[in-house]
Amino acid sequence: MAQAGKIEQQKILRVFKLINLLQGNIGKPVHRLAELLETDERTIYRYFKLLEALGFEVIKEFSKYKIQQRPGIDQTLNYGTFSQEESQWLKALIERQGKGNLLHDSILQKLQVRSEVKQGTEQLFKANLSRLVDEIGKGIQDKKQVWLKDYYSLSSDTTSDRLVEPVAFSSTYESIHAFEPESNRMKVFKIERIGEVVIATQGWKFEKKHQLPGTQLFGFTGKNRFKVKLKLSKKAYQLMMEEHPNARPFMEVKNRNQFFFQGEIPHLPGLARFILGLPGEVMVEEGEELKAYLAEQLERTFS
Repeated sequence: MAQAGKIEQQKILRVFKLINLLQGNIGKPVHRLAELLETDERTIYRYFKLLEALGFEVIKEFSKYKIQQRPGIDQTLNYGTFSQEESQWLKALIERQGKGNLLHDSILQKLQVRSEVKQGTEQLFKANLSRLVDEIGKGIQDKKQVWLKDYYSLSSDTTSDRLVEPVAFSSTYESIHAFEPESNRMKVFKIERIGEVVIATQGWKFEKKHQLPGTQLFGFTGKNRFKVKLKLSKKAYQLMMEEHPNARPFMEVKNRNQFFFQGEIPHLPGLARFILGLPGEVMVEEGEELKAYLAEQLERTFS
């Protein structure tokens, strides 16, 4: 009986994971889904039928499957609710794959369009993208090459591993500008098409070829590179995170209460305005050009 319960839990977990994998604009081929869920292709097709019976619409585009979002429907409305006991069991199941429990029957019945599970899988999908952004950000900050595992190319309709040198995010964090050594040129990669991010051991080798259409930091673009290191108060750190999200890859926290920005900026006025707007909250540790510019602005203000 215990073994049967364990098998049933594994099946439910696979269904949850499958919903998560089918979210987003780009689907996945059946063989890849089978690999990711550690099962066979026939089982994936059976799960498709289960999802359709529960109210999800699974569609096929370019030999890839995904869940079709219904146009004009607010997906955040009209969700059912789980009882407190069901929610606790579901959390334990996902986190630990706990022991068998009869509550799984009632939860499976609620797995439909009105269910909170669908909303939860959307949050999981967004959380996964955020995790990929964090890993790419580490690659940018540490100047490391990065593997984009299972990257799907829409133009060639293929999935492959791509070795790149990530340089910067787009303003909306939907894509990255990166140099690809194999093609010897800069390219734009959509983050939602990345299966996994693995930071390589080797550092950048082609930094001189990192040409951007215009680095966007602190409201300015340009090809200049001013090296800057700032020590921030907690207030300044939070404001920079909120108002200038493109600066995040260059920000770090040390010893839980020391906040820093270190990177190269294309223009001085935007960052200078940020610093002058927070008197006493930002200290310029490195960046002679920025120090000179700030001194000039202060002299003009009080002259």
